[in-house]
Amino acid sequence: MFLIGFIVGAMVGGTIAIFFHCCLIVGRESDKQWEEDQIITKDKNQEKKD
Repeated sequence: MFLIGFIVGAMVGGTIAIFFHCCLIVGRESDKQWEEDQIITKDKNQEKKD
């Protein structure tokens, strides 16, 4: 019985770890995209002023 609980717990824990890892990757990518958007917007604003 302990072995079954251990296996199920490991499966649930592994699934949660993968989920949080994917959230971290998606968050980093969205941060990079946001930074690029800010740079592009700043460059466009400077071109309009010139």
